Amino acid sequence: MLSRSRTLLTAVSDELAEIRAQVDELSGLTSELMGYCPPEKLSGVMARIQDFDLLIQRLDGLSGLSAALGAGVPMDTALQVLTLTDQSNRLSPGATQASADKASGDLMLFD
Repeated sequence: MLSRSRTLLTAVSDELAEIRAQVDELSGLTSELMGYCPPEKLSGVMARIQDFDLLIQRLDGLSGLSAALGAGVPMDTALQVLTLTDQSNRLSPGATQASADKASGDLMLFD
């Protein structure tokens, strides 16, 4: 049973990596289409396009975590592949719903 679980986790990792690549392509396409955006809407559109970066980072984290677990890495060690603190907090054992609710997942590049 353990072997089947690891095989599944590895397959999930591969699937997430493929989705990540497609999101990255869509991000590039969206950036190209910004040239057609009316100037008055450009700043809002740019902020929304930055959401692609966060989504890609989250997919990378999930793919890496699934791959590590599929390879038999202990959970505490596997969780260290997550580079986004809010994602790590949500997925760590004992994470509370309050901490999951508090983390918006919004990426702040400048304050």
